[in-house]
Amino acid sequence: MVEAITQENIYQPVADDLQAVLAEIATIADRAPENAPEQAYDLDAQLGHVLATSGKRVRPALTLIASRLFGQGEGEMPVKMATAVELLHIATLVHDDTVDHADTRRGHQTASKLWGRNVAVLIGDFVFATSAMYVCDTNNVRLVRRFAETITELARGELNEIYTAWQPNVAIEEYNQRIYDKTASLFCTAAEGGAVLGGGNNDQTENVRNYGYNIGMAYQVYDDLLDYRSTSEQLGKPAGHDLGEGILPLPAILAADNGASEDILALMKAPEEARADLLPIAVDAIKESGALELSHKVANDYINSAVRSLDGIPPSDSLDSLLSLAEYVQARNH
Repeated sequence: MVEAITQENIYQPVADDLQAVLAEIATIADRAPENAPEQAYDLDAQLGHVLATSGKRVRPALTLIASRLFGQGEGEMPVKMATAVELLHIATLVHDDTVDHADTRRGHQTASKLWGRNVAVLIGDFVFATSAMYVCDTNNVRLVRRFAETITELARGELNEIYTAWQPNVAIEEYNQRIYDKTASLFCTAAEGGAVLGGGNNDQTENVRNYGYNIGMAYQVYDDLLDYRSTSEQLGKPAGHDLGEGILPLPAILAADNGASEDILALMKAPEEARADLLPIAVDAIKESGALELSHKVANDYINSAVRSLDGIPPSDSLDSLLSLAEYVQARNH
């Protein structure tokens, strides 16, 4: 019987360094500036809440694993970069939840729900700035610039999502740009940062970055699919949640070309009070159109491209971990 791929197995070559990243993040709340006695908020407690609600730690693990591919990834700098990557991810989640008016994330109340949207934005800004301090500690101008580029890409993706909401005609190219900005850009940075600090040459670093790009794109497409293939109880939100917010995921875009355009258009053009009734109809039409199967093929193609990007990388436990990570991301849809 083939052993199931687990995060523990994937992260095993960098387990100690990943624990160092988590330990570093845990100290940030303790190092927050002390409040004056008359102030009515507790910044370290607020930061502690936000920093404790991250997810699978895929991005910092990717940085650490990539740093070990070329034999020079030991030491403090990859941990600094991985910490920066995870903090940037957390800050983005805080801002996304605020923009989306989300009440919970992974079973925890969001910062905007607990303390209001204004406070949540500023907490997100605090974590953003802290992430930048860590990437500066790497003393690598290339990575500092790439990190700044990533922040602009993340913001651009969120803006595009806002301004294209409830627009019925979204091209595949527009969708690809949006999910690169919102998801794959940080995977690129995580992979590139590790490869640079691990001593990869330009070609090797570009190959590892391409791996990060394709893993990130696949990650988001599989996430889109989960919105239709999981139950509302499994998701913790209604099926077709993004569509219900006026955001066209890949299955909806493909379904519009395969017989479901009228139901999707009806939802996109409906007044707000009618959307709740029209959403299940549009979701069923998408499922029946064959768009889920087409989207699954797109995601699998990204996974295959990610694996091919690693051709020529010297064999190692770290390479095995990246190959296993590709399988793990692919298995999210099952």
